[in-house]
This record gives sequence, C-alpha cells and structure tokens, in this order.
Amino acid sequence: MEIVSIAFDGSNRSGKGLQIEMLSSYLEKKNIPYLVVRGDGSREKNNVLEKTLPIWWEKMNLQLHSNNNLDEWNIAACKLAEELVHSKKNILPKIIQENNADAGVLLIDRSILSRAVLVSEQIQNFTIDDLYPKYFFEKGKNLTVWDVLPDVIFFLRASKEVLLSRLNEDDSKYHFRKKIIEEKSDYYNQVIDLFPAIIKSRISIVDATRDPSQMHGEVCKIIEKTIAPFLF
Repeated sequence: MEIVSIAFDGSNRSGKGLQIEMLSSYLEKKNIPYLVVRGDGSREKNNVLEKTLPIWWEKMNLQLHSNNNLDEWNIAACKLAEELVHSKKNILPKIIQENNADAGVLLIDRSILSRAVLVSEQIQNFTIDDLYPKYFFEKGKNLTVWDVLPDVIFFLRASKEVLLSRLNEDDSKYHFRKKIIEEKSDYYNQVIDLFPAIIKSRISIVDATRDPSQMHGEVCKIIEKTIAPFLF
C-alpha cells in the first residue's frame, strides 16, 4: 500500500483551499482515495477527524483567533501534527482498503512552511528541530518534522498587494486575515532558505497570481512527473 502526501502552503488568500478542491476532483476521476487534513494553523470541522478532540478544537479556535499567543499556536500546531500522523498511519489506510485500492493521497492544507513562518517570530535562525517542541506533546510522545514532512509541497506565491486585494470586508475573519497577510506573507521566501536541501527539493513554487485552472494544470504536471509512479 502506497500513501503519498501532498501539501499546499502559502499565505492567506493564495488559493490553497481551491487547489485542494480541484486536486480532490482530479483524484476522484482517477479513482484514487484521498483524505484532506490540516497541517498547520487552526482546524475547522472535519467529518472524518471530528471524533478526536472536537470540543478541544472549538475552544482552541476561539482563543487562536482572538489573540496572538504564540504558545497557543504552538500547541495547536503540535495537535495538528499528531492528527496528521494518525491520519496517515490509521485513517487513510482504512479508506484505501475500503475502496479496494493500492494507493492513496493525503492532502494537507498548510504545512511546514507556515509552521516555520510562525517559529521564525520566536527563533530568528531556527532549525528544523525547533518546529515541533517536545514539551508540547503528551508524556511519551515525540514528533519531528520528518514525521509530518510531505512528499511534495506546493508553495502558492503571490505578492502582499495581490493577497490583500482578494480579501472580502464582509468576511467575519477579515481583520484577522488582513493582519496575517500584512505581517507574515513576506516571510515565506525567507524561511525556505533556512531549510536543508532535502526539504527544499520537495518544494515547488507555483505562481498564485494566475487563474486557478492554470495553477491546477501546473500542479498536475508536477505530480505526474514526481509521484505518478506511486499512484497510477
């Protein structure tokens, strides 16, 4: 059984959610089972994962979006890392078996790039060992960046001006998203340079100023070149 993990990363309004939806449709047409999980940030309702800590996430989301407590964001990141590993080892394999398939895809909304942007606020020249602090996990648990590292990371890159122009003032999270874009969008290129070559080699930069269908076409071409042998 093969499991391939594909992450979409980048600042708010770079188009991650839409690209995940488009790739999900692509995988469905290819009869390839998949599961969408959150890799960093906060987690909204997930019908597959909701049995795990639903009340905890409801409370945590309120805290995360009402203040900028870095410790709480670190705790959330580590919880998401645990969920990602559990999904890859337990939930997705069951979905693959139920569909009588030989392979499946874990689609990740935000990944170690977003995580590194947050950590860079605390540690200027961070290393990958700083991304998931051991003391945030329960006793006996220890996850590292290698446990959650996707096989392919699509960094959807667009300028701050373009990202801000896509915001909707009627959005309940308008001010939160605006603040994140203004304060963090420029850091994505910088943190990539701090990653070791083995991680950089998995990152593909996609021009997020283009039409979503053009972006999707490029994503599919990269997938077909890099990981298609494991899926088809």
